[in-house]
Amino acid sequence: MDDRGFLLAEETLKIIIAVIAIAFLAYLLVSLYLSTTTSKELDQAKASLPFILNAVKSGETSVDVYNPNSWWVSYWPRTQYSQSFFPQSCTNLGLQSCICICKKDAIDECDKNGVCGDNSGFIIQGGSIQIENPPITLNIDQDNKVISKK
Repeated sequence: MDDRGFLLAEETLKIIIAVIAIAFLAYLLVSLYLSTTTSKELDQAKASLPFILNAVKSGETSVDVYNPNSWWVSYWPRTQYSQSFFPQSCTNLGLQSCICICKKDAIDECDKNGVCGDNSGFIIQGGSIQIENPPITLNIDQDNKVISKK
C-alpha cells in the first residue's frame, strides 16, 4: 500500500509542476500579445499627432483622424481647483501647452502610453476627444483656436 501512495504523490507532483509551467507560458504569451498591441497603437499615435498638428499649423478647418481606436486626443495644461496639471512628457519637451494622443484620458497615461506635441495655442473643446469608430473628423476653428469633434 505504501508503494502505491508514493507513486500517486509523485505523479501528482508532476501534474502540479506541469500546470504551473503551462500557466506561466500562457501568461508570457498574453503579455507579449498585449505589449505588441500597445506598441502598434503607440506607433499609430506617433503618426497621427503630426498629421493633426500640421493641419492646425497650415490653417485647415478640419482633419480626419483614423487611429488608434479608443485612444484620446487631449489638451494640456488643464486647470482644476486653481492647479495646473501637465504631463511630464510635455514639460520635458519645454512646452507651455501641448496636445497629446494617449491611451486613456489621464495625465499619467500620457507619460506612459502617449505622444505629445506643441499645440500652437489651440485648446480642445471639453479637454479631450476620444477616437472612437474611426475615422473621426476634428473641426479646427482657426479664429478662436479651438479644436472640436464634428
